[in-house]
Amino acid sequence: MSNDGLNLQRLLLYRQILKDETIRKAQELVLMMDTPSQKLRSVEKCYFAMLQSLIKAAERNKWNGDLWKNHVLELILDDENIFSLACEKNGEKISAGLYQSALHDIAVLKELFNFNLPEIAEKLGMNTSVFSFNFQSDGSEDHFHTPYIFKFHQLKELFTQDESPRALLSSLAEFYHVAGCGTMRKFHAFSWNKGLQGIENPDPVMLEDLVGYEYQKKILLGNTEAFISGKKANNILLYGERGTGKSSSVKALLNQFGDRGLRMIELGKRQLLELPDIIKTVSKRGLNFIIFIDDLSFEEFEIDYKEIKASIDGSLQASPDNMILYVTSNRRHLIKENWSDRKPSGEEVHISDTYQEKLSFADRFGIMISYQSPGQEEYLQIINELARRNKVAMPPKELEKLALQWERKYHGCSGRTAQQFITHIMASNRPNAETWYS
Repeated sequence: MSNDGLNLQRLLLYRQILKDETIRKAQELVLMMDTPSQKLRSVEKCYFAMLQSLIKAAERNKWNGDLWKNHVLELILDDENIFSLACEKNGEKISAGLYQSALHDIAVLKELFNFNLPEIAEKLGMNTSVFSFNFQSDGSEDHFHTPYIFKFHQLKELFTQDESPRALLSSLAEFYHVAGCGTMRKFHAFSWNKGLQGIENPDPVMLEDLVGYEYQKKILLGNTEAFISGKKANNILLYGERGTGKSSSVKALLNQFGDRGLRMIELGKRQLLELPDIIKTVSKRGLNFIIFIDDLSFEEFEIDYKEIKASIDGSLQASPDNMILYVTSNRRHLIKENWSDRKPSGEEVHISDTYQEKLSFADRFGIMISYQSPGQEEYLQIINELARRNKVAMPPKELEKLALQWERKYHGCSGRTAQQFITHIMASNRPNAETWYS
């Protein structure tokens, strides 16, 4: 066995793999094995250091099975290079030169993937197969960060088998196109800090968890479905009273469409000034992005909205087709209005111009969806539905009486108030010998 057997210096597109700690240790180990003067203890030290790196990665990624093969495939799928990014955008529709370069690398990567670690263990007289070739991690592979786990195992099988490089390349290109590469594969939700930062535990809320507001949800679903299908879609403003489910409705879309190529970037108001940089980043990717700004509004003295509205629609830089904005606000027009905005004053000649400028920001949103607080009857319907879903054991009349007392004492009739009340009832250790909601 020789260090050249790994063929890693021949890589053209996937050279970032050479920087990986475990891969470097594997190269060092092969070199030591080929050097007769190396002491056995030094070789063992290097071998177990490499296994330690693999085990850490396995626990982090919730891998099961062959640690080496999992790690190499993870590196391949994580690598954001000109080939993987091109496939993310266009699938197999890439240039002939890029295709040939990738074909060259596939042969090298396949050899790396099938690197004979058991053979090294046998030469060292060690039986490490229990925890290195049939590893069981502390957790399930099927979690939010690996929504494409089936395709991952499918690719692993193709790399293991005697598959032709062209067939393997085709499957890899399809994976990048469907699941994305690098952080796009690992995360569906992102924040922005001079670049995209994956959110580890996004809100798992689903649209069916939200009781009522069926019309509003229908509009959101239709626009989002058109967007991820490659059709024209509108920016959306969700406005209305607090606690009505505006934010939850948007976050639920990510859980509904995340496995179909939807990604979401959450921004704060001050970060909107960085929208040109975000647009530049998003335009390079092949997936679809909703820019989500929660609870957005501007006071009359804040003029940042003038720059922001140009970035949304009106600048020379066109917004990419794979990006739209979903914004929630308590204000329909986003910017605080005073009666003085509509009345002539001694200081401004064209008072209507100022008023129209404020309204023009909200005009950037092709769809505006109103979320109003429910009346008492609707509020009690939400209470009863949430009680049924959570199997709350309490007579309906008693439940409704307490629910009305709760909303008067706290935040009024809203979906959020209803959820808080049900949470309180479930935590109050009331008798539940009889189930009133089947």
